[in-house]
Amino acid sequence: MSSDTPVPADLAAGKEIVPLRDDEIRQRLTSIGEHEHAAGLLGFRPIDFNVNEHWLEAGFDPDPRCANLRGGVQGGMICAMLDEVMSLSVVVAERFTIGVPTLELKTSFMAPLPLGQCRARGQALRIGRNVAFMEGTVWTADGEVAARATSTCQVRRSSRIRRA
Repeated sequence: MSSDTPVPADLAAGKEIVPLRDDEIRQRLTSIGEHEHAAGLLGFRPIDFNVNEHWLEAGFDPDPRCANLRGGVQGGMICAMLDEVMSLSVVVAERFTIGVPTLELKTSFMAPLPLGQCRARGQALRIGRNVAFMEGTVWTADGEVAARATSTCQVRRSSRIRRA
């Protein structure tokens, strides 16, 4: 990684990055929805993940401020849910040792997503040295596919990762 490539603050702090164990990943994922950022507004809560298969599943219970004029979840908020699970599928696969800013996101909307609990799954299809490719799906509480997406992200690696 060149010195002009920005890395997340937690990766750039100069300290050694230690890959998280599965129990630590679960703890980190559980705390995400408790913070004052988009995941909290979306009501993010982890359901399950698989490091080796590169997927993450999460539930969402979006705040009413995420509604569109018809009372369902606004499309941009659905994209944010998909971005969250797709990006986290890569971060989980790499055990929280990387940053993954989204470069491109394409979403297809299949059905309205009512406000209330829903479920989403992100899958990292390929994780390369500098780029990763993902796909994601959001389902309504009734199990209907509301939206699907594909995404590309930049993989930002720290040179200070402890190797096993």
